[in-house]
Amino acid sequence: MTDSPLQPALDAAIEALEGLGLRYALVGGIAVSAWGASRATKDVDLYAELGTAIRPRLHRELVQRGFHVPAMDEELQRFGVFRSLFRPTNVFVDIFDADNPLGEAILERRREVHVQGRTRWTAAAEDLIVLKAFSDRARDHEDVTKLIAVSGPKLDMTYIENWARELDRSIGGDEVTERLKRAQHDARRTRGGRKGGEG
Repeated sequence: MTDSPLQPALDAAIEALEGLGLRYALVGGIAVSAWGASRATKDVDLYAELGTAIRPRLHRELVQRGFHVPAMDEELQRFGVFRSLFRPTNVFVDIFDADNPLGEAILERRREVHVQGRTRWTAAAEDLIVLKAFSDRARDHEDVTKLIAVSGPKLDMTYIENWARELDRSIGGDEVTERLKRAQHDARRTRGGRKGGEG
């Protein structure tokens, strides 16, 4: 991400959050790459503490750093995330509200990871997998598969599976668990193919 338009946008967003003493964690494509599963991305995704009282100050801090923030409160109320545009490099930054059980777990378990020359608080690989298994996008399935293939036995699969079941209960189905199983299967095939090609 060196010399990428993402870097100034990421730096500015983190400066705004840290300046207010707010915990954050990188998620999305940047975080996936940070854990060794190379992934191209065009925007920045973060989870952060976004209490109602701090939002006006955060809005001001972001605007002062070059962000266009058209509808923070409305979008957080409707979607649990708000989008801002870093005008200097035309990069979108999405910040998700961590005021929910999974969001709190992400912040509690975040790790300091080296991201292109800087140390950044980044969601643990297990939490990234949980987040992405919750989505049914093809790209998220690829991310889960890569993360499992790369991290393998270092992952706390019990933690991941417990969260998958919890999310399934919240939506009244078993989609998250099934997506996770499919990704585990594909990851085993990926590792098997890599070993078969060695030598």
